Amino acid sequence: MAADRCRGFCVIMAGGRGTRFWPLSRTERPKQLLSLASPVSLLRDTYERVAPVVGTDHVLVVTSGELAGPIAADLPELPGERIVAEPVGRNTAPCAVLGAGLAARLAPGAPVALLPADHAVPDTEVFRTQLAAALDRAAATRSVVTLGIPPTRPETGYGYLEIGPADAGQPDFRPGVAFVEKPDAARAERYLAGGRHLWNSGIFVWDAGAFRAAAGRHVPEIVACLEPAVAAWGTAGFPAALAAAYARCPAVSIDYGIMERLSSFEVLGARFRWSDLGSWRAWGELAPELAGGNRGLADLLSIDSHGNVIHVEGKLVALVGVSGLVIVDTGDALLVCRTTADQRVKEIIDRLAQDGRREFL
Repeated sequence: MAADRCRGFCVIMAGGRGTRFWPLSRTERPKQLLSLASPVSLLRDTYERVAPVVGTDHVLVVTSGELAGPIAADLPELPGERIVAEPVGRNTAPCAVLGAGLAARLAPGAPVALLPADHAVPDTEVFRTQLAAALDRAAATRSVVTLGIPPTRPETGYGYLEIGPADAGQPDFRPGVAFVEKPDAARAERYLAGGRHLWNSGIFVWDAGAFRAAAGRHVPEIVACLEPAVAAWGTAGFPAALAAAYARCPAVSIDYGIMERLSSFEVLGARFRWSDLGSWRAWGELAPELAGGNRGLADLLSIDSHGNVIHVEGKLVALVGVSGLVIVDTGDALLVCRTTADQRVKEIIDRLAQDGRREFL
């Protein structure tokens, strides 16, 4: 796709820790810097998906302070000033306000896409086509478009988007009715059967003016904190202004702070395959098939064992009579848990921190 097809701006949000991918994901090399969906990192995959749509000069990465160096090494073609490090994590709303504010300075009037750095999207060209369409639509309507993922199962770990009937003039874009919290199993079954709910991908495409208005209306305290830092960008005073802003900025997610409070929005149903790679089990769904109905990366000998997710390099793994396990070996740490308990891996991080075992974080 030619870079001039849609001159929007992309803000890649890359500050997460990826705690559910412990022990492979660590503080200095978290999930977005791991090669989980291709031979390159998830961050690099994301950058290479969006840069041809908006142009390499219209990409900004917002991350945490300790990751600025590793991200610069992963994206050497991205100028250093386009990698902005938050002094401390304050969830995604401050990240979005900061990123959108800087995008407005770098590309005044351009629509802005806010997207996570750590999702897997195998269908690159389809994604680019739909991202360009969403940018065009947001600019034309002076509004916001979010990309929704058609559900393939009654998933209880995702938020959902309730959508209204299609407009004959714009059948690809559906009016959004509501952002819906993660449902219980029975409600997720109804969502899957009803055809009026999509998974929330966390990809939001905004008209720049509409974002400024919505942020000012719904998270004015965050906007007030960050305005001096945005104004100082490009000067020697920017780091100090950013540190002062984050010292008093509240921690709020963009979903809770802004998206769930919108009076109107549009939804573009994705035609590309997608995974948020939110757990080892989710990674296993994309990982290569192994012997005996298992998946992952390993030299595996499987005897009467199936449905396991394995990430072990440099040694033989022999499984006998076990099913539904996650097994991850990094040399200094070994994780074994049920696939049904893989969301609890983040509890290990809390315990290690409490015990002062920072060498494993």
